[in-house]
Amino acid sequence: MEEYDESAAHWGEGPLVEVALPDGQTIRAVVTRRRRDRFGTWWYDYELTLPGRVDTSSGPIQQPHVVSGCAPYPIVQPLEDQDYTVLDPPPPEKRTRWRVDVTRDGRRLVHRVDCAAGSEGGSLATDADALRLLAQGPEVATTCAICCPEAVLRTLSPPADDSF
Repeated sequence: MEEYDESAAHWGEGPLVEVALPDGQTIRAVVTRRRRDRFGTWWYDYELTLPGRVDTSSGPIQQPHVVSGCAPYPIVQPLEDQDYTVLDPPPPEKRTRWRVDVTRDGRRLVHRVDCAAGSEGGSLATDADALRLLAQGPEVATTCAICCPEAVLRTLSPPADDSF
């Protein structure tokens, strides 16, 4: 059986951390997300890749098993050589929170990104993009009557320029 290589691709995407187990052992895991709570403590969502077994018609084979968890610092310790900024969300002006569909008459319909009435094929838009589109008037674009994105959009500042 080949030796387990912690730098191998089966670790998954994302930086590594060290997780302290209740019995005092430590194990490395891949961080999939991090966030701070209201007290400033970092919480890390992580995935551990453990050895596993699958029974097949020709006998058992080894297959990795992924276990997900979440724990705060200091149970989860960042490693010095890892870049955790890749886990940070994009700045607010680059986040896509809206889905824009084209209606049968050619107008645009703006939905919240998780609206069930929005199509999977719609394009994604930032706050500024959605505001610019809606500023062109109801003959060009309107908001979805189901998810009511205007409730959020009306609280946002209009875009600085008139370009679309």
